[in-house]
Order: sequence, then C-alpha cells, then structure tokens
Amino acid sequence: MVRIDNELARIREILREHRQGMSVTQIARLLDKNKHSVGRYLDVLRASGQVEMRSFGMAKVFTLAKRLPVASMLSITSEPILVLDEEGRVTEANDAAVGLIGLPRERVLGQRLMHLPAPDPRILDLVGHLAEAAANGAAHDEIHLEGEDERWYWYRIVPMVFEQGERGTVLILGDMTEHRRAEIALTESEALFRGLAENVQDGILISRDDEIVFVNRRATEILGYTREELNALDHLEFIAPEESERVHELFERHLRTGEVPDEFRFWARHKDGTDRYLRARFTVVRSDGRLNKYIVLTDETEARLAEEELQKQMLFVRHIMNEFPHPIYAIDRNGVFVGCNQAFAGMFGRERNAIPGLRVDDLIPPGDRPSFTATDRDVFDRAGESLYCTTLGSSRGPRRVLVRKMAFRAGAEGDLVLIGVIFDPPEILPLD
Repeated sequence: MVRIDNELARIREILREHRQGMSVTQIARLLDKNKHSVGRYLDVLRASGQVEMRSFGMAKVFTLAKRLPVASMLSITSEPILVLDEEGRVTEANDAAVGLIGLPRERVLGQRLMHLPAPDPRILDLVGHLAEAAANGAAHDEIHLEGEDERWYWYRIVPMVFEQGERGTVLILGDMTEHRRAEIALTESEALFRGLAENVQDGILISRDDEIVFVNRRATEILGYTREELNALDHLEFIAPEESERVHELFERHLRTGEVPDEFRFWARHKDGTDRYLRARFTVVRSDGRLNKYIVLTDETEARLAEEELQKQMLFVRHIMNEFPHPIYAIDRNGVFVGCNQAFAGMFGRERNAIPGLRVDDLIPPGDRPSFTATDRDVFDRAGESLYCTTLGSSRGPRRVLVRKMAFRAGAEGDLVLIGVIFDPPEILPLD
C-alpha cells in the first residue's frame, strides 16, 4: 500500500510540474514504468477525483483536478457557506452560516443538513429546502418562504473535489429579501401609476432623451396617434402649423437656458386633421444623466370654442348696446358699474369707457339715488325683474322716465348682475 501511495504521489507531482497535461506514455517514460501500470494508477487517481482526463482525438491527456482549499473558500465571502460530504453531512461552515442557523458550531459540524435542529422555524424550513435541493442535485435557484415575515433567498450548489481528493458539495446562500421587496414595491408603484394614468381625463406623455417611453390612453385619444406613431413623428409635429413657431420657441428657450414653462396653451393638429386646443403642463427631471420630460395635456377645445363664441356674442351685444338709443347700464350686487352704452354715459356728460368701475355713489347725484336704486335689492334677491316710473336728473335737467331692471347671470357659474334700461317717452309720461 505504501508503494502504491508513493507511486500515486509521484504521478501527482509530475502532473503538478506539467500543468498543460501529459499522456500515459509521457508519464510512464518519466516514471520508468510500463504504460499498463501507469494507466491503473491514473484510474485510481481519477476515481478519487484527483486527476482529470481530456481526449484529443485518440490521445488522452491527464491533468491535476482543480481543487479548492476549504479554508480559503470560506474566507472569501460574507455570505453563508456550508460544505457537505457525499453523505450530506456538514464538514465546514463559515461564521455567517453558523449565525444564520442559530446553533453552536459544534452542533452544526458533523450533522446531516436535513437533520439540523435550527431553533427558528423559518430557518428550519429554509434548511429543509436546501437539503432537498442538494439531494436532488440542483445547481441554483431561489427559495421563497411565505408567511407574515415573508423572505427570499438564493442558493448555489457547487460539486467540489477537495485537497485530499474527497468529493463533496459547497452550498452558498444569499438573502435577497430586501431586493425582492424593493422589486415588489416598484411593481406595485408602477401598477398604481399606470392605473391612475390610464383613468385620468388628462393625456400624459413621458419621454426620456427625446424618446417617448409612456403614453396613456387619454393622450392617444386627444392626439389621435399611438405611442409608436408619436415616436416616429418629428419633435412636436402634432402642433398646428400656425402655432409651430411659438411652441418651438418655448422648447428652444428651454434647451438654451434650462427655463421650463410651467404651462402653456396651443392649438394641436389631431391625426384626423381637426384642431384641438390644449393646455400643457411641462416638467423636466434629470436622473442618472438622462433627461426625463413629463407632459400633461388637457383638452380645452370645447371651452375655448365656447369662449370664442361668447366673445363674438359680447362684441355683438356691445355693438348693439352702443347703437341702442335708450340708456343701458349694468351694476353688480355691490353697486359697481360693470358696463353701459354711450346713451347712458351721455346722461351724465361722460364717455362710455369712463363708467365701468365707478360706484353708484360716484355717479348718481344724492337726490336721484333713491329713485335710481329702487327695487335693486329685490331684483338681486329674487333674480327677477322690475318695471317702474320715476324722475331722474340728467345733464339736461330732470326727466320723467320708465325704468326696467332684470337680473342676468353670465353662464351657470357667473356672478349675478343687474341690467337696467331707461326709457324716455315724454309724449306718454309728461313731466309734472
């Protein structure tokens, strides 16, 4: 036996000096042995895992097996590491593994992994999973421990040949709970964002380095383009031609100065060719060296068209009022004039534009104020109308007049104003 051990040791030494590998013939020549004997020695070394064989055509080349010193292996990482023999017994364990199991080292070493009595039920469950994986020859995977204190671990099982040629298994374990929790939180956050973004009435576009990475459903409805189509368009190509220069100037100013317009309004061209009036809120965030742009679009087309129509009507009404021969005025609940025609202003020797903003007390003489404001409170309170005769002073002296008052509200949410019309029919109502 001693002689065989010596021969095996000489072969290992020869292979250590010739790391590129040697054939049976080359080893036999150096040992001054026949190839048959050397072949049997090599079979013994291969069976014990001390040498490896590679074939190159008909030639067989032998090298020393790559063996890892256990002590060195255990010191290279802070992750828990267990070393198991072929029977599944723990032969080595680093401090991290002993601490995780929660037993003294002497109670860990020599025990079968599946029989380790870890005091923590969750760790006992983890050890059971690891023992089963090692027994089934698994290479790597994740272990998910469900429950109130949900945890995740990864493991890697590596077959090894150690210094004395014995075979075993190295089990490396890692706690990935915080990583998984962060992933779950991120996934839930993304799901919440998408749920909100897809159900708001505003369009949302997010671009990163000028590439659109998110478009919600409402944005595609407002613009008529899919996300892919928007990416294929030139920058801001959906801007209406008459607005293009103004909007591009806003973005050029941002690129030059970094100034970001909080919001702006513009006409956009829908894919179907119709124009939409949009309000855009614009935010830029730099993150990890990348430029993220967030654009929120609100479709104000209907409101804009209604406003333009109202402006047209107001211009028409103002024109009619100014051409109307009878004095017309409007005051709010606080007695402030909000408008009038030139016939009313002429009663007091004023220009029409000088009346709005004045109070009744600023314009109407004290003796005429009771007659002028008669029934005002009742018209405001009842949102109704009033018709009465009275005498009012003017730049031409006292006049017998017929006054008609009515409450008017501009829109459902507009402030209530009183519209007064003063008629002067002297042939019907002569001055007393």
